[in-house]
Amino acid sequence: MSVRTVSLVALITAPLLAGCVTTPGGVSEAELDRFEKTNRAIYKFNKGVDTAVLKPAAQGYRAVVPGMARRGVSNALDNVDEPLSFINAVLQGKFKVAFRAVDRFMINSTFGLAGLFDHATELGLTKQEEDFGQTLAAWGVGSGPYIMLPLLGPSTLRDTVGFGVDSVTNPWPKFQKHVAGLDGTERIAVTAGEAIDLRSRLVDTADPLLATALDEYATIRAAFLQQRLHDIYDGDPPEDDFVPTFEDEAATAAHSEITPDAEAVAPAGEVETDDPKAEVDPY
Repeated sequence: MSVRTVSLVALITAPLLAGCVTTPGGVSEAELDRFEKTNRAIYKFNKGVDTAVLKPAAQGYRAVVPGMARRGVSNALDNVDEPLSFINAVLQGKFKVAFRAVDRFMINSTFGLAGLFDHATELGLTKQEEDFGQTLAAWGVGSGPYIMLPLLGPSTLRDTVGFGVDSVTNPWPKFQKHVAGLDGTERIAVTAGEAIDLRSRLVDTADPLLATALDEYATIRAAFLQQRLHDIYDGDPPEDDFVPTFEDEAATAAHSEITPDAEAVAPAGEVETDDPKAEVDPY
């Protein structure tokens, strides 16, 4: 994606984003999921690709490559993201985080053997990823609607614009092309390797969760919005920006299946509940 293309996307979407401003974590518009029908169709497509290609590749990778080697690859790929985190931390005014990213990159690139070992974390310099979606949020831009992107997965309008800007400003692809001298095919292979590594990390976490989910799509949406809110507020989001967790989504779905119409079993304002402190809205 060229700078001109990203600028055009930002120009077109700016009015939509501006209209959705609430707080830096403005997720209320995303929770509405106004494009849910289309998003679900795209999720179905992504699920098919994952089932046919990504998951088998990740499982094969895990079967062939020892765990220690996989951790080394993951550490190295995380390390090359530190310069991008530095750029966005500076743009957000998080100078402590920015210089921590510099320290992490220098330590892991040298003593960590090109990032294969995460010695920075062992020294107390924990990783904190920053991207341009978070930068836009820090600048007061609302999330915009929730969007399921083909192949790339869950996002929001704000994060989609942020992804485009990060794609242009990220030093890692430039290093591959201009320093490492990789051609187009080789750079595609690196990107594919990154995707397989990322998918392999989800085998033990996301897969068991989705296996028990009543609605995979709703679970992923809730988990994504909750994680983005956590990222934007550095782990301490305000209470008024609460996003339902995937447990809340599952509980809501289960309750709707068991008692689809509360008014059918109790008069308005007198819905039965096991919690004596629960407040019931008669409307």
